[in-house]
Amino acid sequence: MHAIRPKEYGEVRGEIRDGDVLLWKPTTLAGRLICWGTGQPYSHASMAAWDPAGRLRNVEMIQWRGGCYEPLSQHVERYPGRCEVWRPKRPLYNGQAAVVAMLWLLGRPYGWMDLLHIAAEKVMGIHHCRLDSDSPDTLRFCSESIAYSLRVGAKIIACPGKADSQVSPGDLAASGFADYQFTLFP
Repeated sequence: MHAIRPKEYGEVRGEIRDGDVLLWKPTTLAGRLICWGTGQPYSHASMAAWDPAGRLRNVEMIQWRGGCYEPLSQHVERYPGRCEVWRPKRPLYNGQAAVVAMLWLLGRPYGWMDLLHIAAEKVMGIHHCRLDSDSPDTLRFCSESIAYSLRVGAKIIACPGKADSQVSPGDLAASGFADYQFTLFP
């Protein structure tokens, strides 16, 4: 675990880069169940992206909605202290390429089946060998979409030894591929 560095969104907005990974602590019962099931403190993962007009966006796969692209500021207001910014450690990390891969997922439905497979494997105590799909048409859940975008867009394997469909939000923090930067508050 890391020491929390609280920062006001308005003060650090300009420090957030394309492709920074955003890890979210739970705000709902479903989020708390995800944390309980994974044994990790994070229930959701998304990615930061600057749009051409200079607005900072939150790109994510979310239940019931699928791929979304919304102002990050609105999420920080709605969920103060729940969003942590993580930056991949690679010096030549191509965050824009990761964002482009993530943007291909916009409008796609949420990947419930992979999430249900993970839950079933956890309950039954088994692990199946899974292969990654490079197709943007594959349905993905939140952290799976981040792992996919990092792998296909930025050529980073965020969680070695795991297929994208086996990566939880907490795995993205625990794998060591990124460093914690700060926690966002309004």
